[in-house]
Amino acid sequence: MTSPPPGGWRNALAVVGPFVLVAGSAWPGRFVDVFTVTLTGDRVLGLIALAVLVVVGLRGGWRWTAVHAALAVFVAAQVVTTALSAGTWRPGPKFVAIYVLGFACFALAAECTRRPDGQRRMVRAWLLVGAAVAASGTVAANLSNVLQHRVWGAGVAQILRPGPDDRLLLFGPTVTFPEWNLFSSFLLVPFTLSLWLWRRDGSPREHVTALAALAFGLVSSVTRAAWLAMPVLVALWIWAKRPGRRRLATLGAIIAAALLVQALSLGVSPMVPRLGQTSTVTTRFVINRATIDSWLKRPLLGHGAGSVNRLEVPRTAGRPMEVWTGNIVLFVLHDSGALGLAALLALAGVVWHRAWRARRHAELVVPLLACGAALALAYQFTHALWLMYPYVYLGLLTAVTERPPSSHAG
Repeated sequence: MTSPPPGGWRNALAVVGPFVLVAGSAWPGRFVDVFTVTLTGDRVLGLIALAVLVVVGLRGGWRWTAVHAALAVFVAAQVVTTALSAGTWRPGPKFVAIYVLGFACFALAAECTRRPDGQRRMVRAWLLVGAAVAASGTVAANLSNVLQHRVWGAGVAQILRPGPDDRLLLFGPTVTFPEWNLFSSFLLVPFTLSLWLWRRDGSPREHVTALAALAFGLVSSVTRAAWLAMPVLVALWIWAKRPGRRRLATLGAIIAAALLVQALSLGVSPMVPRLGQTSTVTTRFVINRATIDSWLKRPLLGHGAGSVNRLEVPRTAGRPMEVWTGNIVLFVLHDSGALGLAALLALAGVVWHRAWRARRHAELVVPLLACGAALALAYQFTHALWLMYPYVYLGLLTAVTERPPSSHAG
């Protein structure tokens, strides 16, 4: 769709929209319950984005790209399969509406960042909001580790030593997120951007401060997928940007300080016991097996959006345990079957193809692609399809791939 020349209201959207979208997507915690529907902060953002998109469409239209089409097909697959499963899974419509809100956040993010100034504001918003979330989460997790009881913004991630007298709890940051895995995957976006925008000729002091806060946040997240993604992202940055010794030493010092603070707060480093924990691996294997067994009963269309909520696994004694499928592939397979998974893979293919073609003339494409790969890894364990921040991220990536060589964001 051809867009009209920018006007006053579009300029206002480009100024206000990026920060509102990123800040709102950073609040997936509970906001209010309306009858049987739980509204989180980011779902309220989705409702606002949907309303704004309607107004934008009526006042002049919003652009439509191949990514818009691919994401619309994915959302349509969720809607259709949920409608066909309505007879056996009635709560489906309230869950499938989340995908519609996600599309609205994506489309509005792409609209707000259609020009370089909007892209710069979106990147700045990611850095500022990400640093604030990371700093508060780091303080909450380390303080909880010291006190050995939960303070606001943290939760128990692992029991390092059981027992009433010598018990040692490891806390992970949550802040505005339901749990630490989602907290850390959110931070992967600004962390990657902060690395790539760290200039040879120096960056503003607040930029380096944001990078330090994000590194501390990822270390304190005690999320193994994030811990594995960090060195890969850093290695890719070193290969692509060839940073000097000063920047390498600074980054190394920041990460070492984060690890030291975490170890001092507990009295022991949680790195080895956290990476060596096998109980969660076993639990995920049981959950994944139960998900596959349930999916095979309806392989093409799945059981409807949110139907994983009714999955249970047997216990050796007592009632079966309700479980949540964190693997994105199995989650989509169970809810929307092979049709939904094909739509998701098609979306990934379209995004990758467009971004790869634009990598030489848009500076942000490579870090955003790298971030996407890191998120894909994290989502094999705890996905965020029902959160709004992946859709805001995708909107920015879509906008960046649309920029001509002379107009890329820096």
